[in-house]
Amino acid sequence: MKFGVIFDNDGVLVDSEHISLIAYRQAIREQGVDLREEDDWQYCGLTDTDIIRAMREIYGADLDLDRFSSRKKELYFELAQREGLRPFPGVHELIADLKEHKISYAIASSGSLEKILFNLRSAGIEGLFPIIVSGEDFHRGKPDPEIFLCAAQWLGLAPTHCAIFEDSINGLKAARAADALAIGVTNTFPAEILAPYADILLSSLTDVSAAKIADWMRTHFLALAKTEY
Repeated sequence: MKFGVIFDNDGVLVDSEHISLIAYRQAIREQGVDLREEDDWQYCGLTDTDIIRAMREIYGADLDLDRFSSRKKELYFELAQREGLRPFPGVHELIADLKEHKISYAIASSGSLEKILFNLRSAGIEGLFPIIVSGEDFHRGKPDPEIFLCAAQWLGLAPTHCAIFEDSINGLKAARAADALAIGVTNTFPAEILAPYADILLSSLTDVSAAKIADWMRTHFLALAKTEY
């Protein structure tokens, strides 16, 4: 059974999502919007364009997209350079296992290529990911599945043959919309927030192996076959 693995970047591979959230909160606060707690999980994983579009509808605010994007980027790089970034436990081991079993894998993130490469370089894992799909490679952001359809195409696989690791509701929605296996990792949001949207729920990548993913994919195929029948 041939399958591939697709990873989100922030909050799955690199411990950076908390910095992204701080930067986005501050950037939008500077335009007069005080966010609610539920806004974090509602907007996490979206493109800047979609964040501002949604906030304009909810808050009725005259928000400036370019100002938001540039300020968020500035704050993110400033905070990340100050704090430093690291890969989550289990990343090195899982990638080595996928390579050993000749399982194709990729990164698919709504962030810019600049940010993705900065994260990987800062965390010391830049050379591990030859296939990267960034926010510049698709038109419709999460929860639309386009990002994962694009990543699956790069892997030479159907989306149904992909296991997708995500830390956000919007990412998991996109994975399911692609008919892929949606694996939620609770690095950013608690299990009760992600559980309704995930096929598999994990607290970390430390116990994940190519063999386990293969087992999950077999169950995924069986479920798809029953649905089609």
